[in-house]
Amino acid sequence: MTDAQVFTLAIAVIVPLSLLIYSNSRISEAKETLRAEIKAETNALRAEMAELHAEIAELRAHLDSAFERIEHALKLHELEHHK
Repeated sequence: MTDAQVFTLAIAVIVPLSLLIYSNSRISEAKETLRAEIKAETNALRAEMAELHAEIAELRAHLDSAFERIEHALKLHELEHHK
């Protein structure tokens, strides 16, 4: 084999391999970036869920107290008017 043939063969092997390695490193970077973004979004969603749970608990407490007032008013009405 001549030097030119060896050189051509080397380029035919080295260039695709180097592009493959470069592509894999870019894919790895993209995966890590996506993982970080997913983790950040997950943490944000968890914080929002905690806020929603707190608001739901507050609304339940408000509804419970409103129902107690209504029940008390009905009992008072019954005692006053339905003897």
